[in-house]
Amino acid sequence: MDIRDIRTRLLELLTAIAPDIDAAHVDPQRAFRDQFDFDSMDALHFAAAVSEAFAINIPERDYASLVSLESAAQFVLSHVPGGA
Repeated sequence: MDIRDIRTRLLELLTAIAPDIDAAHVDPQRAFRDQFDFDSMDALHFAAAVSEAFAINIPERDYASLVSLESAAQFVLSHVPGGA
């Protein structure tokens, strides 16, 4: 799985949690909460969805790594088998 596949899947998860988000307009570098109405419950649901989708354990202390598309993609890449 490469970084593009990870980003695509993360966008799918993000828009499933917050359907009002237009995936085409997500700035990968900006925090989700700075781009749209993404509260702490959304962040928690996103972390759980990422954990399940990629079969990785994400301790609460690592939730800060999931604040933007790019940071989440890098986090997943470093934790999936065959990643960085």
